[in-house]
Amino acid sequence: MLYGKKKGATAFSQLVKIKDVPESGSDPEQIEVTTLDSKIKQYVAGRQDSPSQAFTYNYTEENYFTKVLPYCNGEVHEFLVAYPDGTGTLITGSAQTKKNAVSLNSALEATLTITPMDIVDKTSTEVSALLPTA
Repeated sequence: MLYGKKKGATAFSQLVKIKDVPESGSDPEQIEVTTLDSKIKQYVAGRQDSPSQAFTYNYTEENYFTKVLPYCNGEVHEFLVAYPDGTGTLITGSAQTKKNAVSLNSALEATLTITPMDIVDKTSTEVSALLPTA
């Protein structure tokens, strides 16, 4: 499940049910630090990239226009992916959405893409603290 918290809001709310979750990080870049007297090349880890986060969801008028599109206003919001084991990933960034291509015998889908400023994995205790109680 994907949750959202708009800029200035105090709590997360259920956004949409998602069909997939992208990688939450990447391998760090390698920086070569080999000196002339080294027999082999030497490297140190560089910065890790924060790839865009693309989530596929079922397209409905409510999902697209009422739930997702209000987050696509150029502002930075918070998003929380909650996994079945209770853990999650907190993403801070700006969002865009689009309707996916349509073909015969296929579901109508849309994609929410978040350009992250920060991606942080959360424990089940941390996720429970972030989500509203039912």
